[in-house]
Amino acid sequence: MARFINIISLKPNTGNTTVALNLGLALKNLGHKVIVVDADFSKDNMLEHLYVRELPITLNNVIRDETQIFDSIIKHDSGLRIIPSTKDVDRKYVLDRIHSLGLHIRELSPHNDFVIVDMPKDMFMIDTLLGYADEALIVHSPEYSSKIVIDAQKLLSKRKITNLGVILNKSHEDSVDSIFANPVISKIPNHKSIIRSFQLKHPLLHVYPNSSISKKFFQIAERLSL
Repeated sequence: MARFINIISLKPNTGNTTVALNLGLALKNLGHKVIVVDADFSKDNMLEHLYVRELPITLNNVIRDETQIFDSIIKHDSGLRIIPSTKDVDRKYVLDRIHSLGLHIRELSPHNDFVIVDMPKDMFMIDTLLGYADEALIVHSPEYSSKIVIDAQKLLSKRKITNLGVILNKSHEDSVDSIFANPVISKIPNHKSIIRSFQLKHPLLHVYPNSSISKKFFQIAERLSL
């Protein structure tokens, strides 16, 4: 049975998708069966980050009951399996089917070790989808107030979701080691290699597997593998 880990942030542009994809690839490279799901219908996040050879069936088709969730899985050149989504679906439509979406994502359980869900920023959607998760990682960026982490922590406590800690993205090594009792389990700097991998439409771990930042994602993956 899979562990469902939601990657959450309550603010935009904190690097959720970068974290989800590289953590997923690190877990995959450690020998785990992994799928990364893009549950944020407000942007084409995953398709902006990854080169896809042809327009795939997406999570949008699943939420419209046009296909099974297994048919929406595509395999990136890195070997990482993903389920992308796009923004061509109305927010109200998604809200009306958010519980169905959670159930569809849970269907992935018997066939995987980890299901990593890149979460939306919509508070109602986060709260609802957390009901179908086991654990969560909070992604935070220094340009936002630390209070955002507290708000995320409250959501996890409400749903009785295991809080795996905070990934401090776009940070420095001398940044804080905890945020209001939430341990910072990794500090990811805003490095040019991340920008370059985005331009190449591949995960950082695929382009620069031996970089210091890639090693940070492997360390998180190893921690989750214990």
